[in-house]
Parts: sequence; C-alpha cells; structure tokens
Amino acid sequence: MIEVNPEILKWARETAALDMEEAARKLGLRDSKRRTAVEKLEDLECGVTRPSSSQLAKMSQAYYQPPIVFYLQQPPKTGDRGEDFRPEYQQRTYHKGNAHLNLLMRDVKVSQSIIRDLLEESRGERLEFVNSAAVSMGVEAVALDIIETLDFDIDKFRSASNARKAFDYIRRLIEESGIFVLLLSDLGSHHTTIPGEVFRSFTFADDLAPYIVINRQHAVSGWSFTALHEVAHLWLGKSGVSGDRSDSENERFCNQVAGTILFRPIDRSNLARRLNGECHCIRNEIEKAAGQMNLSRAMLAYLLMLDKKISRECWETLHEHFERARVQHMETDRKRRNSKFAGASYYTVRRYHLGNRLIDLTRYYVSTGQLSATKAGVVLGVAPTRVHPLLFPERA
Repeated sequence: MIEVNPEILKWARETAALDMEEAARKLGLRDSKRRTAVEKLEDLECGVTRPSSSQLAKMSQAYYQPPIVFYLQQPPKTGDRGEDFRPEYQQRTYHKGNAHLNLLMRDVKVSQSIIRDLLEESRGERLEFVNSAAVSMGVEAVALDIIETLDFDIDKFRSASNARKAFDYIRRLIEESGIFVLLLSDLGSHHTTIPGEVFRSFTFADDLAPYIVINRQHAVSGWSFTALHEVAHLWLGKSGVSGDRSDSENERFCNQVAGTILFRPIDRSNLARRLNGECHCIRNEIEKAAGQMNLSRAMLAYLLMLDKKISRECWETLHEHFERARVQHMETDRKRRNSKFAGASYYTVRRYHLGNRLIDLTRYYVSTGQLSATKAGVVLGVAPTRVHPLLFPERA
C-alpha cells in the first residue's frame, strides 16, 4: 500500500466529474460481504485504507490524470488558462462536459508549454501580431491587418468546393503564420466527447507557440469563422474559452472581425437588399447565401442582426431554427464530416485533427533527438507507442 494524500484521490475523481458509483465501477471495485464498492472507495478517499500501486494506476487512467499527480502533497491548483468568455449558462450547466473541457485545456496547455520551450531553445521567431491590437483600433483595422498578415484571398476561400476545403485553405494560412490550429473535442475517447453546447473553441495566446483549438462537434461550415474569431483573440493577446451567443465586448468584437473578413460589408449590403418579407423568406435567402460562401447560416444571421439588417426578434427565430436543424442533422453532418476519412486509419484522422504545423514540428524535434517519444506523446495527446506511426507513416 502507498502513502498518498486522500484529498488528492477525491479531487481527481471530482475533476473527472465522476460520482462515487461511476468511479467505483471504472476502478473495478466490487461489493463484498462486508463492504460495498462505493464504501471501499469512500475508505480510500477518507484515508481509512491506502491505495495499492495497481489502484493508483487505474485511477490515473479513469480520472485522466498523470500518475505523478497522486504523489503530490496537495491537489494542484488550476493553471492560468485565460478568461472564460462563454455565457454564464454554458459555464454553470453541463457539469461533466465542463469537467472534461478543463482536462482538455490542461492537456493542451502542457502541449503548448513543451513546444514553446523547444522553440525558445532554438530561438524561434517571435510573432509580432500577438497582442498587437486593441478593441479601440476598430473592427475594420484589425480585420485588414489579419487579412494582410495571412495573405487571405476571399475568392479562393469561396471557390473551394465545400466548407471543409474552404476551412482547409484558411487553416493552412493560419498555420503558415506560426499558429497551431487543432480540432479537438474529447480526451482521446468518444466516451469523453465534449458537446458543442459546452464550448466552441479556445485559445492560448503566446508569441512563440499560440494554440487555437476548435471543437469539431460544431458544424464544419462554422469552423472557418471560429478559426478567425480565435485569430482575433490572438491579435488582442487574449487567452480563453469561447462559446455561443456571448454579449461581452471582447466576443462581439472578435465575431465582428471574423465576420468582416468572411462576410464583407458589401456582401451584407447585397444580401440585405434581398431580405424582404417574412422571417421565413429571409431564412431562405440566408441559407442560399451561406451555401454559396462556404459559411455558417447562423453566423450570417448573427452578423446581419449586428448590422441591423434584420431585427433581433427575427434573429432569435432564425437562431432557434438553425439550432434545431443543427441538432437534427448532427449525425448526418458527422457522417459527412468523416466521409473524407472513410477507410482511413486512426493515424490519418489524428494527423488531420492535430494539424500540419504541430505534426511537422514534433516530427522534427523527435527526429533530431530533442524530444523523446514519451514527451512527444504528451504533445500530441497519444500513447508513446503511437508516436512513431503517427509522425513517420512511411516507416510503419
């Protein structure tokens, strides 16, 4: 039996949003004549009994914690992950989803810190655009700077055959500027999938290794807008997690910047001229325009509302309609999303989710011996045994 602080056992379980029964089941505890499985777990968390090394190993896996955590004297404090820009209902609801989000942000923060240290050691280029802007500069000025820095071409974006390829184009430009763009929505298992209702995206601003994470549970048509929303966060030097329908000044500004890039004022004026009649007629025009521009219908409606091209009441109605449609077609959209990877290996899919910049940089540091397979696994969120097949498919 091993001496550990029982408070850490309870903290780790609660951090994973597991109740006593769920945790006992995951740990393989069973009822006996004298004690139930839950009572056995209670004894461990109260310090009545000490955990064995095998039990700690199971806790590490079940609670999504590194083994070393259980040997700390006190539960670790939550690291600085920036601001929570989400509406209060998103922060207070979805208890398990928010617990998994906290764990995902922790893992991504660790990945970023490792990459940042490596870039600093090799004197990587500082990204001057991070924290280079302020809300006071205005939406148009910040949007223009982003367009010029990324060398973004709206015609190339719209000429893409579908929303995924349009996102691939804009993601490539963002990554070439020095930003990491990841598509993540779980802790490595579908059992820990974080729904789109919990968060849309988050960003860790840094002038060496800025990370953007997009929740891939959202519709593909919204990924491009979300990516640019988070790019605007980086221009402001703001780390944090974003949700939907936030009325904060920061979120509204970042939405307007992303919208100005993808849905230009001239586009809005042209569309607004066709928005006559009842709300359902407006909806039809928005749906048609969104398909032509490789954009999200909900985003177009939101920006038109901000421009006062449609009333807030109409926007509320449209938002509810588009949200119902999103939920109803979520499974269909997921199948469409995965069609690109039909028959593809785990490694192909994982490479796409992690992005070329992170894969290429990690491959370089592993090949030069600056990064071990164990640490590379932490960076990529995979087991050490999967690092080489992921990074060097030609050798697999």
